[in-house]
Amino acid sequence: MTFAMAARWKAFPSLFKLIATVCSFLLAAQTFAIQQPQENSQTKYFIERIDLIGNRRVETATVAALVSSHPGDPYSVEAVQRDAQALRDTPFFDDVRLEVEDSPDRPNGKVVVFIVREKTVIGRIEYKGIQSITQEDIVSALNDKNVGVSAGSWFDEKKMKRAAAVIRELLAAHGHPSAIVKPTYEKSVPSNTVSILFSIDEGPKAPTSTNPGN
Repeated sequence: MTFAMAARWKAFPSLFKLIATVCSFLLAAQTFAIQQPQENSQTKYFIERIDLIGNRRVETATVAALVSSHPGDPYSVEAVQRDAQALRDTPFFDDVRLEVEDSPDRPNGKVVVFIVREKTVIGRIEYKGIQSITQEDIVSALNDKNVGVSAGSWFDEKKMKRAAAVIRELLAAHGHPSAIVKPTYEKSVPSNTVSILFSIDEGPKAPTSTNPGN
């Protein structure tokens, strides 16, 4: 065996060690790459804080009673989405938006934020043009029909139109079947209230039927 051949044979063990080291390193890197996403997907998050933004008339305690999630609970996407829907189903809000933020202090903490827009409240109601009936007569009729249109109640345009129909019925019962009742409203953005005006044209009074026998 020549000197060169002997040198090559001596180099083989070192080459095998190098190849084995490289293979071990690649295997370890591949295993880490596979395991890393699994560890991240199994990270447990918790609710650090629940914030409510936008409520003015509806008390925070009232909203909290409608939300099943609480600070300290395990965070669940499905649970907080159900809470947002529960708020949408109430008569208090026109819109409910859900946002979830990472906690600035805890790496596995979540801050759940409900951003709400309250429904408009009726601030004032006026009746213009009534002569044969009084405002008290109208309020009594609306209460009897459970219309739900009064100062301080949530504004609903459909209920306002229903109130106009009730007023027409009341006027017809008082001898004005052709009365016209036109409801309009004006909104105040700063106070989130509306002023409702019922413009009433009673029209002519229907003639009273006479008894031919008299």
